[in-house]
Amino acid sequence: MEELITALDGPHNYLPTPFHSDYSVDLEGLRRNVAFHADRDRLTVVVGGGYGEGWKLSLEEHREVVAAAVAGAGRQMPVMAGVIGGYKISIDMAGNAEKAGADALVIFPPRGNWPAESYYEFYKDILTSVSIGAVVLPKGQHDFWPEVLIRLAEIPNMIGFFPSLGADEDYYPRTGGEILEAVAKPLLFMAENEPAASDSFSRGSRAYSTAVVALVPEASRRFWKHGVAGETAQMEKVLKTELDPILKIRGYKPGYGISGIKVAMEALGRAGGPVRPPGTQVDPADRAGIAEILRKHPETRGQVVEGFT
Repeated sequence: MEELITALDGPHNYLPTPFHSDYSVDLEGLRRNVAFHADRDRLTVVVGGGYGEGWKLSLEEHREVVAAAVAGAGRQMPVMAGVIGGYKISIDMAGNAEKAGADALVIFPPRGNWPAESYYEFYKDILTSVSIGAVVLPKGQHDFWPEVLIRLAEIPNMIGFFPSLGADEDYYPRTGGEILEAVAKPLLFMAENEPAASDSFSRGSRAYSTAVVALVPEASRRFWKHGVAGETAQMEKVLKTELDPILKIRGYKPGYGISGIKVAMEALGRAGGPVRPPGTQVDPADRAGIAEILRKHPETRGQVVEGFT
């Protein structure tokens, strides 16, 4: 587990699940998308999670998505699988992902607002149903989360956590650091997206989740390297000049979070397709604008498919 935690350092590439026009899963497209990164940046890939529309997949589709990602990775980098759903579905997803060859899991929270013991039992039962490592992602502004995560850390294959987003800006990195100090084993303190990562590296965070590794992996790697090295000025420069311009794709218009990234991937010659309902598709008139953002970025300049519309 310690070797796995070390392997999971760095930016985590939360890949969308590509679909065909009839909303069927494009498994070959996903395999190629993962293979693209296996041949280049080899950063951790996460499939079937929130950005992978995991909650819209059947259990069989989820297993197939994980297997396609494992095949595309070719053991060149870690593959994590999102576990996202109700109690029994999450347990089945975890088992299917383990059988499909995933290196680790990201366990998403259940819907609703529950007391501490209910959350503990939910995560505990999923963790103990498999033998591969898992990162726990809690949600909600509850003071009990540090205690729950510290208790879960007693389970051997609980290897990492996202601190729950709190009521103030300092809560997230502070509680993450406190949890690292309180547990008796190495854990991966995950940050959720670039803003949280910027504040958390100094508190012991070694990894962060992001949707833009799929587009600018080298900029994401530089942001992370400067952050964990304590080089704050260089980290902020990369964020401002290289990542913020690409992050604008996610907010190009309301609802374009996943669909915008998919269009950007298509513009770079990779599989994307529509988002499954419910979801906001990119207006055809906006595709050219998203492609133009990529044409202006130094890492993707010259990579946009000729004549893309």
